[in-house]
Amino acid sequence: MNTLIPVTRMLDAALSNLDSMDWTGPAAATPRADILEGEKEFRIVMDLPGIAAHELEISVENQGLSIKAERRIEVPEGFEPRRRERAGNVGFTRTFRLGSGVDPEGIGANLKDGVLTLSLPKTEQSLPRRIEVR
Repeated sequence: MNTLIPVTRMLDAALSNLDSMDWTGPAAATPRADILEGEKEFRIVMDLPGIAAHELEISVENQGLSIKAERRIEVPEGFEPRRRERAGNVGFTRTFRLGSGVDPEGIGANLKDGVLTLSLPKTEQSLPRRIEVR
């Protein structure tokens, strides 16, 4: 029996809910995410160049993990934009549905060099365990 089937189903369910994200502005401004699974936790990794930790709002509500921020690009005084290719002054929200196998109380976030890493620990009930045969 494969003990990872329930966890895999939970991850599949989380991935299927990516369509529930809400964003404003061009699609290029919406950060993409990698979802990784380890033995004891899931990780979500997002590139967020130009966004500082104090500009991020991360919350858990109703089994949903939401990441919100607004990317601002300032034009220095005395200059006028002639051409704009970088997505700026655009807000976004990414929401990921959490399954019952994730412990929402233990979620952690780290932003380093423009990369946000969220750690989502698995609940004790969802961790694989060995059954002793007597």
